[in-house]
Amino acid sequence: KIVDDHPRRHAALFVQLHTGHLHRILRVSSPFCSTCEEREETVHHFLMSCPAYTRYRVALKAELDTQAQSLKGLLNDRNSIKAVLKYVARSKRLVNTFGDVSPPEQKK
Repeated sequence: KIVDDHPRRHAALFVQLHTGHLHRILRVSSPFCSTCEEREETVHHFLMSCPAYTRYRVALKAELDTQAQSLKGLLNDRNSIKAVLKYVARSKRLVNTFGDVSPPEQKK
């Protein structure tokens, strides 16, 4: 697993993100995005296109460059974990389900 050396809540988050449907993760009745109400709230919508999270996505893309152009690059690459965790934490979209998922600070 790419998240073996991370806290359990981070591993749980990545497992759930691989399922693809946030409304199931969040246990809400409507599959539509509660933030923008434009589309079904899939993981792809949340990470790649929801207009409500554009500023966080810009930071994600700046940090990861081409890795941030696909879900595969975001969810299946060990080098993307920290940036994805920061994106999720900044968005606060999953805080009620997973708590604070900010990545641990790097030891100096």
